[in-house]
Amino acid sequence: MKHLILIVFLALTAFSCTHAQKGWLAIGELQDGKAVLTADKTELLRAYNQNLQRFSGINGEFTEVSIETAAQGGYTLVFSGKAYKSTFRVEKADGTVLRVNYTISCTTSDCSQETDGCEPRFNGGDRGNCSPCSNDGECTKTVSSSSLLSVGGKE
Repeated sequence: MKHLILIVFLALTAFSCTHAQKGWLAIGELQDGKAVLTADKTELLRAYNQNLQRFSGINGEFTEVSIETAAQGGYTLVFSGKAYKSTFRVEKADGTVLRVNYTISCTTSDCSQETDGCEPRFNGGDRGNCSPCSNDGECTKTVSSSSLLSVGGKE
């Protein structure tokens, strides 16, 4: 009986840890205090360009992706192109690992040159929102229950 209880406890613990990580993907690491993108840039660009078009109807034509320091501390994953900028929230996980919340992005062409406009913000347990552009420009929030950063929505 003790073994059965232990097995059930371990299974519930494993499920809880896995469930808590849903929506997050390791994307980079801190190296000598700098955020470095370790994920495949080509795949990220291909997947996100396709998914943003599919979910929000925006043809971002992104050509660059990087991890940058966010205005309120922390980091953001930034996709940039000729006209648009899209951002995702990044946080430090275990030690030097950086992970991205791949279910919410904020996209703008109106304030794409700003460093803190149109970025994901989270207040406790909510689904997040996008910070406004300082020039009152448009900022589009895209939300998916699956990954916006992979084709087919897989993690």
